Amino acid sequence: GVRKDGVAVFAISNGTVTFHAFARLFRDALGCDNALFLDGTISSLFAPAIGRKDDYWNLGPMIGVFKKS
Repeated sequence: GVRKDGVAVFAISNGTVTFHAFARLFRDALGCDNALFLDGTISSLFAPAIGRKDDYWNLGPMIGVFKKS
């Protein structure tokens, strides 16, 4: 999701989550009007700094976040 101040917000679940719970997290707790759900069966996270190296599928599309100059 993206907050009104332009900050990109990501959340990942280690277990099953409903669309309702996901939407409420982004709306109520993270302050995002909209968010994109990346299905866990086709999405992976590679973030060694936090101990995540998911190996569900070969990684294809990626999300990049850049600060406007």
